[in-house]
Amino acid sequence: MKITRKLFVVFGALLLAVFAEAQEKTALEIIRTLDQHARSDSSELSFTMEIFVSEGSAPRVFTIASFENRDGHSLIEFTEPRTVQGMRILTRENSSWVFFPSTGRVRKIASGSRSGSVQGVGGDFSYGDLANDPWETSYAWSKLREDDVSWVLEGVKNDPDAAYDRVQLMVNKTLERTVLARFALESKGGYYKELELKNYRDFSGRLRAEQMIMTNLQKGSYTTVTLNTASFDRNLSDSLFDPSRFGR
Repeated sequence: MKITRKLFVVFGALLLAVFAEAQEKTALEIIRTLDQHARSDSSELSFTMEIFVSEGSAPRVFTIASFENRDGHSLIEFTEPRTVQGMRILTRENSSWVFFPSTGRVRKIASGSRSGSVQGVGGDFSYGDLANDPWETSYAWSKLREDDVSWVLEGVKNDPDAAYDRVQLMVNKTLERTVLARFALESKGGYYKELELKNYRDFSGRLRAEQMIMTNLQKGSYTTVTLNTASFDRNLSDSLFDPSRFGR
């Protein structure tokens, strides 16, 4: 009887080990899941952005409309305040353009400038942050560590147009969503920005973070972005994402 019990315990432990190994996900599998959750046939979102130059300072407030099509092309338009009303940022395949309504001019953003803040707006979100590029194609990923709650991954730049040299992501295992991201540039001495994603909830049938807080760890400034409304699988015109029609 004792031998039988011992065999049962050993056999059970082996099964658990095999099951645990089968359940373990690679960094690439996790990244592909994140990209898949971020995709939709199309989306139309509205945000409020608040920029704080320091803790306790009065914010500068902006409202933003965002559109994305099935190909991952995105258009962001600032709708308030009047000083930036009509300013738009178009992104296609890691290329970005900005339309300035005050001058009627369109400027293409050089790849080396994609980590910089938006001209005329400022804040801690860069052109690259707003573009929502796929993680898989921009960085080569490895798993740094994991526990019962989350995975921590690091991505090293492998696309010359990627905004950062390195990125770290903390991914909640239950949500399969990023809850913390860190961004590094060698020119900044390493990791210098941190993004916290909070209050995941249902927006039109999809799980999205209601609030994002980007903090510049060197300057002490921070920018909050709050998702107000979201709708998905909309019939958006291709002309919205056409660079030749962008400034019209």
